[in-house]
Amino acid sequence: MDNDKLTWIGIRVSSKAKPDDIEKIFLDAVLECSRDYRLASLLFSWMKVHGNYMVVERLRKLIKKTEMTEQQTIWFTAIAVYGKINCSHKWKSLITIPEKNSYLLPEKISKSAIKLKGAEEWLEEYRILLPKGSLRIREEDVMKPEQLIKINHQYKNRYLFGPSWRADIITAIQDGCKTPTAIVNKIGCSYEPAHRILHEYSMAAI
Repeated sequence: MDNDKLTWIGIRVSSKAKPDDIEKIFLDAVLECSRDYRLASLLFSWMKVHGNYMVVERLRKLIKKTEMTEQQTIWFTAIAVYGKINCSHKWKSLITIPEKNSYLLPEKISKSAIKLKGAEEWLEEYRILLPKGSLRIREEDVMKPEQLIKINHQYKNRYLFGPSWRADIITAIQDGCKTPTAIVNKIGCSYEPAHRILHEYSMAAI
């Protein structure tokens, strides 16, 4: 996973940050979790601090276009469950409950650890088994909102206008998009809000 992109959404790793879309970076990072457990802990930490400022509808659109392995789907479901509990009920729409009990970490290691420590109850009810304490969720591993606002104007606009298509359409306009079609191509929204908000923004800027 590109450290520059992780820094752009506020995860503390060594890098020179470069702009990209919050949901795209987040989804790419989730897809890496099954191979990088440290990254997984960082993402859960990020969710605890910034999860309320994700646009879940945008994430849903991206997921529909993304092929995931079974294990990647389980990891994403674990993230979505955490989001539902700690952020917004909207995350419920992204939960895909496995047909049978599944392990977030390798099964052999998980079974022995669960015998000793038990399983995380908040995941167990969704048929996902994870030994207690396996994830290190620490707020200090990610930037505070006031720090991220200073380096990421997409995130800043979500603070100003709420985590919504409107905020991201305005971000696209500020990034140089001059037509509704350009906005749609950049962020994947529908044409109508792109046209309407561009018109409103242009009037307010007079």
